[in-house]
Amino acid sequence: MFIEKDQMEAHEYIKQTRAYLDYLEEHIENIRKAFQEVSLACDGMAWVGDDRTWFNTRHEITLHDVSKFSKEEFTQYRGKFFSTKAELHDTQELDMNFDKAWTNHQAKNHHHWETAETETDIIHLVIDWTAMSYKFGGSAEAYYQANIHDINIPKQHQKFLQTLFKKIKEAL
Repeated sequence: MFIEKDQMEAHEYIKQTRAYLDYLEEHIENIRKAFQEVSLACDGMAWVGDDRTWFNTRHEITLHDVSKFSKEEFTQYRGKFFSTKAELHDTQELDMNFDKAWTNHQAKNHHHWETAETETDIIHLVIDWTAMSYKFGGSAEAYYQANIHDINIPKQHQKFLQTLFKKIKEAL
């Protein structure tokens, strides 16, 4: 006769939205920690020693994944990774909406290999992979090695990427 809280579809949306927000909060905190770790490990490299480059990188980090809160990405990401039972009835629509959100995310955030153009982008990419390793294990370099067949780092940045990995490994 009565309706239980978990029977309300709206409550499931709220629960899944909170779970997604918790994930985002954890990832953003891990990005902050990874920035500190990578900056310390790379002490002596030009990007850490040059104030303009370091502060530019720091600024990029403060904006990490902010686009995931936009109307172009928020519900689409939440729906893809924190779906409700109702949403699971149309996975094709979830995938289509996510694909558009992913395209938007890449265009606004160059911390993905698909859109990395500068050394700052490569640094941010390594910081993102480092942050992901805090949650899923491994390291930024291990992730790269495991997915090297799918990742296409611009030729002019490959040596820089390897130098970052070496510096991080030496700091451990």
